[in-house]
Amino acid sequence: MTDSVDILVHGTLVNVHTGTLEDGTVAIDDGKIVALEDRPADHILNTGYITPGLIDAHMHVESSMVTLPEYGNAVLPGGVTSIVHDPHEIANVLGEAGIRAVIEDATNTPLKARFTVPSSVPASGLQDTGATLDATAVETLLDLDPVVALGEVMDIPGLIAGDSEIHAKITAARERGLTVDGHMAGVDGTSLHEAARYLDTDHESITLAEARQRAGLGIRVYLREGSSSKNLADLLPLVDAVDTHLFSLCTDDTEVTDLVDRGGVDFAVRKAINEGADPVEVVQMATLNTAESYDLPFGRLKPGTPADLVLLDDLNSWDVAHVMVDGELDPTAKNRTGTTNLADDTVQFDPVSGRDLVITAADDDGETVPVRVIDAVGGLQTDPMRATVSVEAGALVPSVDEDILSLAVIERHGQDGGIGRGFVHGLGLYRGAIGSTIAHDAHNCVVAGADRDSIARVANHLRDIGGGIAAFDPEAAEMVSLPLSVAGLMSEESIEVVYEQYENVEAFVTDLGLVDNGLMELSFLALEVIPTYRLTNNGLVDVEAAEYIDVVRS
Repeated sequence: MTDSVDILVHGTLVNVHTGTLEDGTVAIDDGKIVALEDRPADHILNTGYITPGLIDAHMHVESSMVTLPEYGNAVLPGGVTSIVHDPHEIANVLGEAGIRAVIEDATNTPLKARFTVPSSVPASGLQDTGATLDATAVETLLDLDPVVALGEVMDIPGLIAGDSEIHAKITAARERGLTVDGHMAGVDGTSLHEAARYLDTDHESITLAEARQRAGLGIRVYLREGSSSKNLADLLPLVDAVDTHLFSLCTDDTEVTDLVDRGGVDFAVRKAINEGADPVEVVQMATLNTAESYDLPFGRLKPGTPADLVLLDDLNSWDVAHVMVDGELDPTAKNRTGTTNLADDTVQFDPVSGRDLVITAADDDGETVPVRVIDAVGGLQTDPMRATVSVEAGALVPSVDEDILSLAVIERHGQDGGIGRGFVHGLGLYRGAIGSTIAHDAHNCVVAGADRDSIARVANHLRDIGGGIAAFDPEAAEMVSLPLSVAGLMSEESIEVVYEQYENVEAFVTDLGLVDNGLMELSFLALEVIPTYRLTNNGLVDVEAAEYIDVVRS
């Protein structure tokens, strides 16, 4: 006679192994699936559909601006039971100690966080960061239990050129049988083939052609749907064209308001289904495919695996009734607003004045000067732009009427790394200034504005509050901010509080003219590994040439 099990769940099974729907039963005992058949049970649940818990294939918790337990409480009700978290934002600020602290935070949430060890800290040698992870540190971190991969390799030119540090990190991952994540934005031709020799995944495809090229080379393609990069709809037709076993769903970066209003990778699932994709294939991409990418024991309905399940009233609308993690129904974080071991003293630079932000000019007042401008064209992308700006009192001044703002990046890790100065187009701000200590990947202090004095006021305010997001309106003499004291990236407040504070900032900057998603776009203007122009604390960078260039054109 078969022993009684803890829980029996009846419903239509979404069998991700066979890609079929079938009426069935999941028998659960001691937190694991023991059978897909009827057994005597202490508790019986009936539901419409049963799927494995969703897995976000690639993401950064820091982008939500809350700590890992708060993130878990936000996404678990939508059926997300696991994430593959690349903490390279924390790593750029706090290094190895920061990664270990984040892994410790993961013990305070039922969300199964698995980690990739950041491979590109710093992302390049063109910007100053708070920490460096060399090959020795990476090798040590790869041995930690929750680690499943080497994090996204960003320096593709260095990889192809045979950079010894990059290859030592990849070798260490391979020796441990771990996946190596890629970051191949804009890589094609021979370079793509060479990168495919070393990298297993890529989440940077923005066109169907890019995604198909990568899949054709055996690279696992992650269809991304985050706050800034929304590539899912453009890439989804590939699902009907080729076998989908190499495809997964990820969010990469999700702001707190989107996280609360839409969810995590469960939003990508709903969107894919709404776009016409087969629901079973969508679930496969958000569960089994990702589990196989990182050799995870969950993400499937199989005897012997953890009982991480989503119980749905309706599959087509992803209407979640209950979520189960290790057999526990609808779990939440043990310590919802507990403290973290992550440092809160990471914003360190001397106060600045408007004079410190001047780009000097040799021309006479009233003259115009040709300059290079970062054109923020939406998402993570920028284009190179040429424009002319005026000279006043020996300084270049932005052409606010033409949507050209002053931009500054201030090194904030206490290393006296200096200030990068430039111009940006496309943010829409017509007065005042906005700033943030979220500035991928080095996370220096990035501030843009219509006048230098407002920029300086915002930067100094961010310094005073220990980091975050802030905006200043000179007409009202009003400053609004969201403090993010945890590494200058996250808050220890509840997600509800952070949501409200962020909405207040968004409403304020909208009144100043900032475009939709402008705060997210601001945070990527210093990311010197994605084409084309970016500004670091050391100056303007031509990413494709991997070199500094003058703001003033000759």
